[in-house]
Amino acid sequence: MQDAEIREIISAKSDPGLRPFIEAMSFTLTTQCWCGGALEYWSPEFELYLNCVSCGCKAVRFKPTLESLQRFYTSMYWYEYQTLHKRPSVDERYEGDMHDRIPQYIAWIKEIAPPPCNLLEIGSGNGRLLYELKQAGYDSVGVEMDKNLAEHVTKKTGVTVHHGEFPPGASQAYGIIVVIDVLEHVPDQIAFVQNIKSRLTEGGKVLVHCPVLDTMEASVDLRDAFNPLSHLWIHNSRSFAKLWQTVGLPVARLGEIFKMPIYRVGKI
Repeated sequence: MQDAEIREIISAKSDPGLRPFIEAMSFTLTTQCWCGGALEYWSPEFELYLNCVSCGCKAVRFKPTLESLQRFYTSMYWYEYQTLHKRPSVDERYEGDMHDRIPQYIAWIKEIAPPPCNLLEIGSGNGRLLYELKQAGYDSVGVEMDKNLAEHVTKKTGVTVHHGEFPPGASQAYGIIVVIDVLEHVPDQIAFVQNIKSRLTEGGKVLVHCPVLDTMEASVDLRDAFNPLSHLWIHNSRSFAKLWQTVGLPVARLGEIFKMPIYRVGKI
């Protein structure tokens, strides 16, 4: 299937406003699940996603190339794309996140890895959580795909946010790694969790928040989670646990926020 044909299929089954973003990207067919399982047709409600016959994870039917994703997660994502979806700007989110999520995230983080300890947030976005964690006694750093956003947040908060896909430096280890609204974006799921484990201290933990949907009803209720340009995988409880088990890390559910579970990952 040619790239132009793939783009046309995605455009036909997506919000018309996404067409300029789709036209700026290249795609490949997703041939198997992250776990190696075969993929099959899932549902007419979600024609751009396939179901893994092995673990039940939902995989985007046409996966953006790495080059396309690197280009997408720049100002294109944080400004143009967010504006299209009528979502708050980065600076508006910096204030708004304190009212509906950050206090709860901090409570969970303190529960599983009390300060003081080294903390890394992967995909730190507007940086407000990192800033508040620093005030709470954590030695906090972040990593963000968009270079301009990383520099903006570093200047605004005084917390170092590195530019890139994963933290720089081979020797730094962290007592806790925070992964909020990130896992579903990552093309190579196994390499990602392997890298996370390699950067944990002995007994270190991971806090993970992402779409984990076990029923069709939940999927329909959170239809926005099925975004074919950026959400490459939608886990269920079984596939989420299976992913972390590949690196020997057990998972435990801590609670829920925005109808999606929060997990502690790591050995007790």
